[in-house]
Amino acid sequence: MSSSHKFGVGEKVDFVPAFHQRSAPTTEYQIVRQLPDHNGEFFYQIKSAREPHDRVVGESQLVRPASQLKRSPPRAAKRRVKPSPKRAPARPRAARARTRKRG
Repeated sequence: MSSSHKFGVGEKVDFVPAFHQRSAPTTEYQIVRQLPDHNGEFFYQIKSAREPHDRVVGESQLVRPASQLKRSPPRAAKRRVKPSPKRAPARPRAARARTRKRG
């Protein structure tokens, strides 16, 4: 793990709850306090405006909000390559079968 916390006090984060924590509201949380690491993972006390209580969660359960993520500039559209005019279009399989010589 890293030797320092990834998020700072007052920073807005999104909480990704574990399976047993699915009742947590899907809203933005704020870091209230940085807690020491436990078994190599830093912990945080977080608070949501939609809950009356704080939560203590591991750093692995927190992500930066989508609104704060850097977006890369849009990529240029790829040009379509026109098929070569030298080659005749392929005939359907049924048409090829009718033109075979039978001996």
